[in-house]
Amino acid sequence: MKKLLVLAALLLVGACGVKPTPVVPAGPAPTLRNPATNGLGTDLTLYFVLDGRVTPVTRSTGDAVGVSEALATLLGGPSYAETADGYATMLPAETGPITLSSGTPTTITFSFPLKRLTQIAVNQLVCTAVAALVADGGYVADGAITLAGSDFQLPSQTCQAF
Repeated sequence: MKKLLVLAALLLVGACGVKPTPVVPAGPAPTLRNPATNGLGTDLTLYFVLDGRVTPVTRSTGDAVGVSEALATLLGGPSYAETADGYATMLPAETGPITLSSGTPTTITFSFPLKRLTQIAVNQLVCTAVAALVADGGYVADGAITLAGSDFQLPSQTCQAF
């Protein structure tokens, strides 16, 4: 009986009173950097639309990819496999030069008009650009990017994925 009382006392003392919490989403998993590319990532993170939300998709490239190349790949749309998995894009299939201007904030200029883009499409561009800048060893002040098109320049934007 004494052992039973000691066990009950230990169980009561061992309970700390902290209630369990649900899983908190924290974004995509971290990735390792390849030392063969001077620490720059070789995985390309593109942001497509899944169930009405901007969601990251990772593609292995084998080589470090710059911001312009990442955005050109994004504008090419999801791959066949990504489309089969339900990913889509709100961006037009545009081609043309994409230029990057350093500064605060970083400005990316496209050769097509931005007025016709939805907020989800703008967010696809911003999130992909931020991911590419970080993978390329770049710095994004306050996570803000400015997009400019052939028609006008948007105010600074931040990635609103998830």
